[in-house]
Amino acid sequence: MNEMEKKLDEACNYRLEWSECRICGRRNRNRTYTVKEMMYGTREEFEYFVCDRCKCMQIANVPGNLGDYYRDDYYSFGKREETEFEGEGNTLVRILDVGCGTGKWLLELAHDGYGNLYGCDPFIDEDISYGNRIFIKKGEINEMDGQFDCIRFGDSFEHIANPLETLQYVKKLLTPGGRCQIRIPVFPNAAWSTFGVNWYQIDAPRHIFLHSKESMAYLCEKSGLKIEDITYDSDVSQFLISYLYMEGLCLNKIQELLDTVFCLNGNGLAAFEKAVKESNEKGYGDHAVFTIIHA
Repeated sequence: MNEMEKKLDEACNYRLEWSECRICGRRNRNRTYTVKEMMYGTREEFEYFVCDRCKCMQIANVPGNLGDYYRDDYYSFGKREETEFEGEGNTLVRILDVGCGTGKWLLELAHDGYGNLYGCDPFIDEDISYGNRIFIKKGEINEMDGQFDCIRFGDSFEHIANPLETLQYVKKLLTPGGRCQIRIPVFPNAAWSTFGVNWYQIDAPRHIFLHSKESMAYLCEKSGLKIEDITYDSDVSQFLISYLYMEGLCLNKIQELLDTVFCLNGNGLAAFEKAVKESNEKGYGDHAVFTIIHA
């Protein structure tokens, strides 16, 4: 057994412990794993288990101080822009971005001419508005009013502790002909099969749920929604960053990451890229876009 195989074997160790799935409600002796915080490199340990029925991986106990794990430099909390837009913008389409941070995606839409843009995020410091086009509320989806033609979760749904209640609000807020797009890491996947608990998108403890196709279908059915389409769009980071985690590097040490990447030969990167393409084609990538409509 080579060094990488030994590390993978260690990373895949699990215990069978009793736990109750917070998605489907099944109680069972589930596979339980110890996962380290690696974005900032604290290496604090958290327990995650995989439901044997709906296949959702989830943190066993959500920290009471979860907000402390979102530092000011967290990627969605970028610097607020001081900006102006020409004209009123297209107000025919009403868009809501849930978990939008300081509104990077909404700003892109505003610059493209959209003008009826809303967001919400519980971890920003205060409400934000950009001119007369973008309005972001410090809060969650249950505090939003009106109806929206498009509701988006851009890598935010996995951070939400009450996914069923959240989708019930999506059903309430979504216009009859509207669509909800949920972009999330998904489990199981090729990166997990290769790197185990070093799969970087577990992102303990910020990612509360790593949903499966089964858990998403269950939640949608319970909410009166339907999955119209699933598109797998994982990229090379599912293997590359997971590999770096296995080597002991944390995500915020950018220079170390870059140095390691440049030390990989071209064949290594090409192999990762080939594996990404194959995993997406087989529906086994680590990231997907769920398009959801009224049932």
